[in-house]
Formats: sequence, C-alpha cells, structure tokens
Amino acid sequence: MISVILVVITLSSTHLVITEPVDGEYYNFGESLNVRAMAEVIYEMPDSVHYSLNAEPVVQIQRLNTDWYTFMGNDCRTGYSESPAPYDNNVLWTAPVTGEGTEVCTPVIVNGIVYYPSNSGTDSLYALDAVTGDLIWKFRIGLSDDPVSIYDGLLYVAGDAIFCIDAIEGVEIWSTWGPNVSGGTPVVAGDYVYCGTLCIAYCLLRSTGEIVWEIPLPNFQRSCMTVWNDIVLVPTSNLYNPASLYALDATSGTVLWEYTSLKGFWRSSPVMVDSILYINGMDGYSRAIDVLTGSPVWLTYITPYGDILPTPAYNDGCLYFSSFSSAYYYYCLDSNSGSINWNVPGFSAGSSCIADGCVYYCETYNPNNARLIALDCETGAELWSFPTNNTIMQSSPAIVDGVIYFAGQDWNLYAIGTRLRYTYYGDGLIGVIGENELIATAFSDGIPSAVDTISFFINELQVEHSDNQWSGSSSIMDLQTVPNPFISSASILFTLSEPGLTIVEIFDVSGRTVCVMLSEEYSAGEHSIQWDGRNQNGEPISAGLYLCRIQSGGVAETTALCLLR
Repeated sequence: MISVILVVITLSSTHLVITEPVDGEYYNFGESLNVRAMAEVIYEMPDSVHYSLNAEPVVQIQRLNTDWYTFMGNDCRTGYSESPAPYDNNVLWTAPVTGEGTEVCTPVIVNGIVYYPSNSGTDSLYALDAVTGDLIWKFRIGLSDDPVSIYDGLLYVAGDAIFCIDAIEGVEIWSTWGPNVSGGTPVVAGDYVYCGTLCIAYCLLRSTGEIVWEIPLPNFQRSCMTVWNDIVLVPTSNLYNPASLYALDATSGTVLWEYTSLKGFWRSSPVMVDSILYINGMDGYSRAIDVLTGSPVWLTYITPYGDILPTPAYNDGCLYFSSFSSAYYYYCLDSNSGSINWNVPGFSAGSSCIADGCVYYCETYNPNNARLIALDCETGAELWSFPTNNTIMQSSPAIVDGVIYFAGQDWNLYAIGTRLRYTYYGDGLIGVIGENELIATAFSDGIPSAVDTISFFINELQVEHSDNQWSGSSSIMDLQTVPNPFISSASILFTLSEPGLTIVEIFDVSGRTVCVMLSEEYSAGEHSIQWDGRNQNGEPISAGLYLCRIQSGGVAETTALCLLR
C-alpha cells in the first residue's frame, strides 16, 4: 500500500503529453516522423524521457533547449523561442528585485536560472531559481540597463564596466573598465567579446578581458550590437543629426560599410535572418538591408519622424514590433517585401518575443495598469493579458520552457505560467502499415513519473499491376526496378534533376528497414545500382514483396519489387 501511494505522488508531480505524431492521425508509408513530447512539472524536470513504438525497445529522446541566453534570445536577435507558451496569465512567482524607475532589461534564462540586472533598484545583478524565484546569488555591477549574455557557463554584463562572472557561483572572473553600460549587451563570438561605450566600439579577449581593438565612432551607441559571420554590426544614434549603422570587420575593426539614417537607430538592434538585416530607425521607417553590401532591400514607412521603433522580432517570414510616441500600434510586416500584414492599437517601449503562435509585449503607459499582453501572430487579436501594479513598464519579455519572464516597474520581476513545460524531441520514427502504438515515459529518480500513449496510422501503399508483373516506376525521379519480379539481383534505376544527397533504402511491407543501399552525394542524370536480395548484414532474405524508397532534393518516392527464391 505504501509503494502505491509513492507512485501516485510521483506521477502527480509530472504530466506528459505526446504532441507529435498526432493521436489518431494518418501518415504516408515510409514518411520519417518526428517525436515530440511535453513534460509539465511542478518542481524538477525529468531525468529522461523515452519512447517505445509497437512494444519495440525503448529510445531516449533529448530535451529541446529553449534557453534565452542573450538579448532577444539568440545571437541573431530574432526573439523567437521553440518553447510552448503559457495557457493563461497565472503567476508562477514574483521576486522583489526591480525598482519603480526605468527597468528596461530583458531577463535571461539559462539552465534553470534567471539572470536580471536591476537598473533602478539596487544596481545589482540577480540570479534566481527559474522554478521558484528564490535568490541564488547577487553581484553589484552598478548602473545597468541591458541584458546579460551567457556562453559556456560564463556571464558577460555591462555595468560600471564590462564584467565576466561565473554564471553558477556569481564570482567575478575579470572586469574591464572603459567599455560600459552605454554600449549595450556584450556580444560573444568565438574567442572575443564585442561591446562598447557611448562613442567607441571594443573587441576584448574573452579569456582575460584585454582590449584587442577599439574603434571611435562619431555617434552614440544605445542599442545592442549583433555579430554575424565575422561582421560586427554597430547601430548608433543622434537626437539632432543623422547617425549610422556600421558593419565592422570582427578581426580588425575596419569599417566595411556604413548605412546612414536620419537620427540613426536608438531602441532597435540588428536582427539577422540568412544574409538580410532587419532594423528600425528613428526616422519612422522599418528596413531590410543586405548585410554583405549595406544596400537597402526595402523600406517601409511606419510612423511619424522621431517616433521610437524597438527591435523587431522575427519568425516564419514575419516581423513583429511596436511604435510609440505619437502613433501607438503593434505591427506585423512581411519580411520579404516589408508590406504590413496587420496593425492593431497598442504601445510598448520594449521589444517582443514569439512562441507557440503568439507574440508578447510589455505594454506601457496604460491608463489603468501596464500589462503583459499576448496577441495572435496571424491576426493580432488579443488572447490574454496580465496587469502589473504600475502604469509604466519598459521591459522586453523572454520565454523559456512554457514560462514568460519580464520586469515590472513595481519592484517585481514576474514569471507567468502554470508550470514549467519541458519539450523533448527526436526524429527518424518509421511506423508500420496500419495502426501504431507509441508510448512515452518520463523518469524521475530512476522510476516512471508520467506516461502517455497515442495511436497513429500508416496508409497502405498502393501498388499498380501491369501484365501480371509488379510495376515499379514513378514520375519525378523515374524510379524503376528491373527485372521485377527478380530471383538473384535487380537493378534500381533513377534519374536526378539536380545533384544532391541521395538515399536509397529497402523496407519490408511492415515498414522495417531491410538495408540502406546508399546515402551519398550523387550528380544529376541517370543512375543504376544493384540489390542482391540481402539485408544490411549481407544475409539473404526470404522471398516476398519489398519496397524501395529514394530521397533526394527534398523529394521522396517509393516503388515495390518482388523477390522470388
């Protein structure tokens, strides 16, 4: 009886749901499926998550890391997370580590720890438990209004100086005076840290903080740099005169190109997607720039001259940002053309974050209460909101493992979410024709803590017949097997329209892999390979119907062949 009670308690602390494949869904034979499971927990994440397909041996799947380790979540500043989103506006915890003055920092969350440098509270950097909000350590850094960056267990933050701190222990490794908070969040790339002060861009050695180069710039740095493919992108601003976005060589600091805009770039940092840079200017325009040449791709007029446009967030071909000063709106732009998909009334001084089809803002200057607001990415419709205890809020939110973190100007750092929700992900799942049963199990302290079971279906393969022979040809790659049926050997013929990685596999009719015939780069044109009716270990297989599948250039085709003995 005692053991039963213990199991019930363990199971109740974790809830596991398989989200891929979809329960009851039909899939095509030979299609490689993803396995995704979400573990919702109260206290600690599971030790591991495993799955078993059709009672076969278990396979462990890895946790999908959604850590938000720098400004806008990642090195490209996209503000997008693969994390699930909170269901509603429930408060997980609050921590009294902010102030009632300007608090513009984004919390950074790595390995279950929330890092937040208070700007108007105590001028200290706080490390808090992401589950409970309990204080782990704090470190006095002086004035700071930019998020930290964390790489390989070390934390880099701009305060009275640039500090390198052990992220777990909260102990200083080094500090470099000169570059400071006015230059934005430090950026780590390889062996170097890029940072700045008002009118100077710096490159520091990551190991010691020693200055490698420093480049004077004619205007102020107010937003964060971005590093992309050995190019350091430095936005500058000037309230009275034109200012520029600079592209610097990461090794030498040499200016590669300069893009000048009226008043420059204040609240917006460069966002990188492939080789296109997205940034908002104080001239009221949102813009896309070719990062290799500095040439504009498109410019879109958003709001009157002088208004503030924060850093845009990017996901799935769309840019999301707000404007405020004289025109208060949230915008969604097509990233390819700059055309406006939608705009809805609202006003936020900070940037947004995106997860699970929602875009989140810290809405400020609300007549009643500043609030966190969730909008639908496709339509801009408000889904839910959470009011704070002040009418002003200027933070940008961050989302990790199903929880949104943001700073209020009411002395509170907030964590919004019911529980932490960890995602586990794997690929390469091949089901059998017909019904398949997938069981996922979470383990904590070596025993099962949660289980979920789903069923999905694999469609029957349709095989055509011609003159009592198996017809095995397809239209795109002209996949054929000759002769068919065969006794000792068959030629597998196919045509590629372009070169690329080509994979040819043989399956039995239950969907199990018999052998991988090839997996390598092939040139365009006609090709032929031989199969001698043996499995991957070189052993003869029994007579019967088998399936040949080819994948190349994003196309997959399957045909049947019959082995006689």
